[in-house]
Amino acid sequence: MANLILLNLIFVVSILPIVTTGISIIALINSLQELKEDGSLSALKVFTAHFKNNLTKGLVLLVIEVTGFSIPGVLIFLSLKHVPLLSTLIMILFSFLLLLLVVFPFVYALNNYSVKEAFFQTVAFVTVKIAYAIAIFIIPIAIIFFSLKYQIIFLFLIGISLIFYIQLYFINKAGVLSES
Repeated sequence: MANLILLNLIFVVSILPIVTTGISIIALINSLQELKEDGSLSALKVFTAHFKNNLTKGLVLLVIEVTGFSIPGVLIFLSLKHVPLLSTLIMILFSFLLLLLVVFPFVYALNNYSVKEAFFQTVAFVTVKIAYAIAIFIIPIAIIFFSLKYQIIFLFLIGISLIFYIQLYFINKAGVLSES
């Protein structure tokens, strides 16, 4: 529990410069995985090491995630103004893309895949194990909802790392990790 609180605080501070968001996400995912395997390690040292080792990979993740959310959002907005029927189709495709965008950081962070390999593995995961993908998608929504409804401080103390920890549980249970 102390590691979750510490990782959450480190993560919140590390995403303040927005450009480090992808790096911080990868560092948090890898830190949670490593601390799950060996809880005696220092959370700060583990996070810092993963942060330093994943600078390029994290920047790539940031670009993918921002692009993945922005382009469909703009397309939906524009199509709502001009062709409402098209916006419905785009929203259906966007819902599948949302599942991909939530699962992709885990596949990309935990495996030594190229972006292309991670993308194909993510598509395979979301299509074959859709129930896990939906659960992974719903976890942040539920925790953020309850944090906003009851105690927002919960989100800043432990909420974000708890979200990633539970998502990581489902990722591990579904068998996304390669043996590399």
